[in-house]
Amino acid sequence: MNKILISALALVSLTAPRTIQAATSNGNDFALYLSEARSASEKASLFDDAEGRPHFFRYLKITTIEDNGSGPVRVVAIEPASLLNIDFTIEGSNSLRLIRENPASQPGDALAVTGKVDSVSKDGNTIILGSTIVRHKDRTERKAGKELIAEVDPDAVVYSFTEGPRPIMVKARDRDILEHKDRIKKEGGNEGWFKFLEEEIAKRAAKRKAEGARP
Repeated sequence: MNKILISALALVSLTAPRTIQAATSNGNDFALYLSEARSASEKASLFDDAEGRPHFFRYLKITTIEDNGSGPVRVVAIEPASLLNIDFTIEGSNSLRLIRENPASQPGDALAVTGKVDSVSKDGNTIILGSTIVRHKDRTERKAGKELIAEVDPDAVVYSFTEGPRPIMVKARDRDILEHKDRIKKEGGNEGWFKFLEEEIAKRAAKRKAEGARP
């Protein structure tokens, strides 16, 4: 991301509502939507929105753990909904204590973590996290009846735009809107993208309401 843009966003964040600053996104949803993205531009849009923000991941099944008994611990785990690898390094003392508590975490065990999305591997199979905190040791599967897929949870937020006059959230049922991001932003910048999102989402909500469906 352009360094000047980063500085500008940092300045804006000083006056942004705390609810926006502190928001932690659903990492499992992000991984799933990334794996299901139908085009390179959709993948890029999803990553651009997620980059640098904290995401909470559950059910991460450890495949590799590198721990020499002191210092940082590197973990590679599989996110179950997307089957993507999640690569992160644990450095905080509380997190290290947690994974080393008896029984120490090992391949086959699961963790719940919060980490900032740093990058995605070139092959698209691995999400790399920075500043990762271990929340707790986890189970490897979610409870029966709870799903992450967009078809089951059409109200899941897959994209948020906070650089306009007010935040706009795109839900799973409207995710195809993201395919227009590059074109709209190229033509009208952030202002044009905000206007397009607001008008398109309102139009779709009105149409669904008229049809008797949930907006």
